[in-house]
Amino acid sequence: MRWIVLALLFANIGLYAWFQMAANSASKPVGSDRQSVQTQGAPIQLVREVATDQLKPIREKRKPERKGAPPASEGTLCTLLGPFTEEYQGLNIVERLAALQVDGRLREIEMQGQMRYWVFLAPLGSKREAFNKLRELQAAGVDSYVIPKGSLTNGISFGIFSERARAESLKRKLRQQGIDAQSREEPETYLERWVVLSPGAAAGLAESFWAQLQSEYPELDRRQNLCSEVIDD
Repeated sequence: MRWIVLALLFANIGLYAWFQMAANSASKPVGSDRQSVQTQGAPIQLVREVATDQLKPIREKRKPERKGAPPASEGTLCTLLGPFTEEYQGLNIVERLAALQVDGRLREIEMQGQMRYWVFLAPLGSKREAFNKLRELQAAGVDSYVIPKGSLTNGISFGIFSERARAESLKRKLRQQGIDAQSREEPETYLERWVVLSPGAAAGLAESFWAQLQSEYPELDRRQNLCSEVIDD
């Protein structure tokens, strides 16, 4: 019986010693391991710890520029594409050019048509004089009207003709009636929608691009004109 008690006593002492050793090893500091990790590579510095003159400036990325050309000068030629009967057609071309970084703008350009012949009375001194003369002519049975604007403002118009012979015939008839009628020729003007490319921009476009446009718009015309006549800004 005494041996059993002694055996249990020694067993308890052994267990107590083992638990003490395990507790000591678990609470051992890991400074040596941490030190080995910190010695690998340079120490990390916060931004506020670095001197201002040591900071490197950040370089901004430049945006890609459109393929354009220097501002148009006198005598510079611009490429025109058109004309387009509908606005959305021209805007579609502008968007496709923008995707290729080519600058193009849809504009309404005044075009010259066929020549026409105007029979008129030279401008009078004021609007009142013009309307007084108009009443006098209409009382005499002469078809006419006051010109409201333009280079012949306050003049009297007797008609605009597409044929020179008809204009000259009317002028002679009016002069026989004592009316100092005159005539002049000037082109008929109208507006068309054209896409205007910056000077030199068309040179960077591949032939495949032009071929594709021509297949989609069989009547598309490509021409050059003075930039000063088609670009107003």
